[in-house]
Amino acid sequence: RLKQTVHFNRIVGNSPEMMKIYERIEQVAKTRSNILISGESGTGKELIAQAIHHASDRKAKPFITVNISALSESLIESALFGHKKGAFTGAVSDHPGRFEQANGGTLFIDEVGDIPLSVQVKLLRAIQFGQVEPIGGLESVTVDVRVITATSRDLEQMIEAGEFRQDFFYRINVITITIPPLRERKSDIPPLVNHIISEFSKEHHKQVTGISSEALDGLMKHDFRGNVRELENILQRAIVLCRADMLTS
Repeated sequence: RLKQTVHFNRIVGNSPEMMKIYERIEQVAKTRSNILISGESGTGKELIAQAIHHASDRKAKPFITVNISALSESLIESALFGHKKGAFTGAVSDHPGRFEQANGGTLFIDEVGDIPLSVQVKLLRAIQFGQVEPIGGLESVTVDVRVITATSRDLEQMIEAGEFRQDFFYRINVITITIPPLRERKSDIPPLVNHIISEFSKEHHKQVTGISSEALDGLMKHDFRGNVRELENILQRAIVLCRADMLTS
């Protein structure tokens, strides 16, 4: 019922741990609260953020993602807030940042723990007052954005080490959703396997329809330090190399 209500169209899992997450999403989706999603790499934090957006009143507006870990430190501020023509070498035209692109909708900031302290100050102001200042600009731009952040790091430990601002942490961490690693919710592995086989079989034009009990048992015993992303990698390789209609060990 929850999955039909909130449209978790790409999230697979019926474990008690995932059911609690579905319930939390249903509780918070239509609020304006900022949300911090924590979990190891590969657990599906962006899918949770997308589910929140699509269950919210902002679903008709943009869902914009920025992955901080994929940006050099010098580009983070420009990516978030934009820049004006001539603001720096290579700025040949005005460029809106992710906040402006997400206006009216949701901005998902992945790996928020990688944001430099200097940018955290500006980001705190942007979230608190709904105003951003493009690099090289003389005026602030007003935006209406719901911010969802995600991290695979221990932000409270980073605060103690002086690597993360406490006031910024409290601003983004109104609601916390913690995704447990796959090894702690192994009952989700069988439905995930079936879903991934179906998706990758279509993508690679294969006729693989299932997996043997022995192969599934092997997956159930695996620790999956890379979580769902590792499971996808294993199954995609197996599907591409498979010469039958069933994956075997």
